[in-house]
Amino acid sequence: MLDRHEDQLFFRLCSDHLSVEAIPKRRLRIDFIGIKQNLEGKYRVLMWTPYFIVLGIISSVEEITLRKDGRMIIRKAVSDEKARLEAVKLFGLLNAGTK
Repeated sequence: MLDRHEDQLFFRLCSDHLSVEAIPKRRLRIDFIGIKQNLEGKYRVLMWTPYFIVLGIISSVEEITLRKDGRMIIRKAVSDEKARLEAVKLFGLLNAGTK
């Protein structure tokens, strides 16, 4: 299941060389209010605006900034692979919440 979602994301290193950006190959329209219920228990909300959400992963130190179009920036990951894995997990939750 994770591989299927990974194929739907494009990854690149951010200009600070410390963060990874995950960009959906197909643009999403995310309803922040609607997905809030799906995020409970897995993420803590650090900042919530009408344009983006900053999420902290409860089980680790990573932070994910999520935009309404589905783009994600993963910060504080211990490795590129870990950042990709967290992006794929969140993308799977977003897809489940939009269906």
